[in-house]
Amino acid sequence: MKKIFTLALALMGFAGASNAATVDDLEVLKHSYVLVCDDYNNNGTEKIAANSIYGDGFFFTPTGNDCSVKKGVTNLSVVNEADDNHVTAAIAAKYGADYSVDHFNSLRLKNNQDIIVLKVTAKSKIIFFLQGNNKTGTEARIPKLWKGGVGGVQSKADCTDDNALNPKPTAEHPTTDAGFRFEYVADDDMTLWVGSWNGDMFLSYVIVEANEAPGTPSVKVGDQTFEDGLWFREVTCKANPATEEGSTEQIPTIVTYTTDGSAPTAASEVYGGPIKCYKNMTVKFQAFLDLEGGIANKDFICEGADNEAIVTFQFNAPTIGADGANVLISTEYDGQGATNFYSLNGGEATQGNTFTLTESATVSAYTEIKNGSYETFTSKSSTKDVYVLDPIKTKKTIAVTGGDVVEDEEATATSTTGTVYKVENGTISADKKDFFVKNLEFAVVKDAAYQIDGKEAYIKMNQTNITFQVAEGDSVDVVVTCSKNSCKTLNAENDESVTTDRKCYVNVSGKTYGTDDVTAANADGTPGNVIKFGLSAGTWTFQKYSGTGNILISSIEITPASTEGISDLSIETADNGAVYNVAGQKVSEGYKGLVIKNGKKLMAK
Repeated sequence: MKKIFTLALALMGFAGASNAATVDDLEVLKHSYVLVCDDYNNNGTEKIAANSIYGDGFFFTPTGNDCSVKKGVTNLSVVNEADDNHVTAAIAAKYGADYSVDHFNSLRLKNNQDIIVLKVTAKSKIIFFLQGNNKTGTEARIPKLWKGGVGGVQSKADCTDDNALNPKPTAEHPTTDAGFRFEYVADDDMTLWVGSWNGDMFLSYVIVEANEAPGTPSVKVGDQTFEDGLWFREVTCKANPATEEGSTEQIPTIVTYTTDGSAPTAASEVYGGPIKCYKNMTVKFQAFLDLEGGIANKDFICEGADNEAIVTFQFNAPTIGADGANVLISTEYDGQGATNFYSLNGGEATQGNTFTLTESATVSAYTEIKNGSYETFTSKSSTKDVYVLDPIKTKKTIAVTGGDVVEDEEATATSTTGTVYKVENGTISADKKDFFVKNLEFAVVKDAAYQIDGKEAYIKMNQTNITFQVAEGDSVDVVVTCSKNSCKTLNAENDESVTTDRKCYVNVSGKTYGTDDVTAANADGTPGNVIKFGLSAGTWTFQKYSGTGNILISSIEITPASTEGISDLSIETADNGAVYNVAGQKVSEGYKGLVIKNGKKLMAK
């Protein structure tokens, strides 16, 4: 490999429309490159936003990519001699010294959804290491490739099965487990679009072995190192012999380099040893035939035999600790030019390490590392929700209390289903002392058949989070009333293609509660769009439940379970350990509230 270095920093941004990139912004991979797709080890890609460039400008996604863990690891120094679909001895010899740690297969490409785009030159080999959820045969999950550019795909919509470059896996395809390898050789200069066959797959590496010009020097960026009060990375270069067209004779080369981004010439400095870099920079190299005793001559330039080392520095995010309302920001770079900064709820950043909150907030933090007079680096950022809440002691009701329902003219202009409405200046009944509400969203229900008590405005459980606390030893009963169009396949009886039941669920701290049929009444006679359950002591958060889309909530009622006049009886003696809420419905295991047996209220432990 002519160029080996660990990807140290992916471009974190292009989040706003004004910064959105396109395929045209991609750099061509003229030289070999290794993309490490592992953000869990802090040594690879970030979570990638749609329409962004990453991997030093060589990779683009029009869709964004998710990350995942627990999908196995790949270590390029570990050979699997029994199976050529994994790391071979040749791959380990080429890459093992530089990639000898376990990297998670964590960059997820969702089936028919996520796309990676790169530009490669003819005869380049692209090697993918991935995990395919252990599927095999025709269900194997492998990269699905398309040729872009003139005459090829132009967008995700063009990436169909029919125009894929590689066929769908056959019955003989081996299991796509951790460390599985897939290779493709470009037959021409091309824009390569990469998706997935059959289902989600998870990448640890994308290696591009470019078809480089004879004499191209090998370059490598060393590890990020702190020494004598400064951070640096060393760039090393190896001159490779060149061959003339039609000849096998190897001619030695000499390499010159620049550090200012300009193209090296014969007059540039001749490479003689490791180059220490103390800031983000690009070191460029150019090979010349060594025919004059180590002196570069412009007449003996090796055409196309250039290379570059992209030097970037990456620093881990600080840690946010909280003891009640007291917050501590700490960094592993203390004594190394580090200064911490924090912000609350997306506000302006403030320098500091400790502070006390007066109310719940989303705390974000980052560290600036001053590297002498060379550069000031910015670390990754961390985020933590810190709760300053009073436990629920009396009945609380969350509902929309204000706002104007108006036409969303922008959305209506592109709508295929008629007028779209939105809520302006919406408010809800959630005291900050009782609830921490994030990313509050609203939705409008205009059809009276789906409304609750004639209401048009609802809380939209999309990105919205609502957090509250139940004190130790206490418990609460929760009643969630959803709009009648919050339910999955609500009109199933009118759609012959729908075979699933009509269900309605909410997600509370990762656990779902709901009803299996919204047309059937609950045990107490309430309709199926009313969800009831109990919660014990702890901190609880309403989150989006993706299984039924964006749930629309009319109200959430939280009522402390009353223990007045209830006899003391252990949970094991009541209905073999079954636990019921005050409505007489069975609730989740571990609920420390009321037990009802034969109509009598009993005290649970």
